[in-house]
Amino acid sequence: MSIRYYFDEHMPRIVAEKLLENGIEVILAVDVDMTQKDDDTEHLPYATQNDLVMVTFDRPFAGRTAQRTDHSGLICLSERYRSDIGGQVRLLSTFANTNEENISGHVFWLK
Repeated sequence: MSIRYYFDEHMPRIVAEKLLENGIEVILAVDVDMTQKDDDTEHLPYATQNDLVMVTFDRPFAGRTAQRTDHSGLICLSERYRSDIGGQVRLLSTFANTNEENISGHVFWLK
C-alpha cells in the first residue's frame, strides 16, 4: 500500500497539490473540518484511523509523538523548509517513493 499523507493545518495547500499531481494522496486538515484541533488527541488519532502519515512542522508535537507507537507515522519537516515549497515537495515525494514499510509508530525528522 502506498503512503498517504495527512497535512496539519499549517502545511501549504500548494505542496499538497504538487504531490497529488505526482500521484501521492494528501488529505488536508482544513478540508476535513479539522482546524484548531488538538494535535495529540484529535489530529494524530484522525490520521491513524484513516491510515495516513501525518506531516507537520511542529517539533514539540513530533517529540511527544516519538514517545508513542500508537499511530500510523509522523513526519516532522525542518523549519528551514517552511518557505521552500519545492523542497517540501521533493522531500515528501522522495519519502513516499522510498518508504512503504515500517512507518507505523515511527517519527521521521526530515532535514
